[in-house]
Amino acid sequence: MKAMPLFISAVLSVLPLSSPAGASQAALSWFQSQGYVGPAGTRIIACHGYGCSRRQAISVDGTLLSRASALLKSGSASPEAERRALGQVVSAYTAYLAASIGGRPDIPGSPAQMSGVHGQMDCLDETANTTSLLLVLQEQGLLTYHRVEPPESRGFFLDGRYPHFTAIIAEKGSGQEWAVDPWRRAPGQRPEILPLIQWRQDS
Repeated sequence: MKAMPLFISAVLSVLPLSSPAGASQAALSWFQSQGYVGPAGTRIIACHGYGCSRRQAISVDGTLLSRASALLKSGSASPEAERRALGQVVSAYTAYLAASIGGRPDIPGSPAQMSGVHGQMDCLDETANTTSLLLVLQEQGLLTYHRVEPPESRGFFLDGRYPHFTAIIAEKGSGQEWAVDPWRRAPGQRPEILPLIQWRQDS
């Protein structure tokens, strides 16, 4: 898919932002628990450098929202179709986010030697950025079949797996939870969107 022209303005200062009305309070509370800043309106605090050690405030403008609206409207037939459309929205968002932050394009899988490097993102950065986008989409009324839930994790060293986080959506009807995880994908590639139970079993 050709990357859509997302006009996102980057600003240097990072200010505390109020919570958007109607957004998932549980998901927003996750940001506070991590010491991060959740989205407010169409403003997102983009995380990079691993563990959100570097932050940059961006504003998502009407062009992105209009394009996201068109994609999600095309996926209005079913929850499955909406998830496919979300994959397109997230893939374009990650591409433009990487370009907006600058530096070397993010390397999938967060290799240890890239820790602290400008523009590189570990799973916490990816999770925060994806959850922020999903909350903006939800606040704008663009999600028909899903709601945004707090991020989830898997692995804790003792089970032989490194800890890993992902953004989560849940079907409004069935309550089934889905991982939305771009961590193994390069910017601009479609994220993994799979049942949370399956994601948890992965390594």
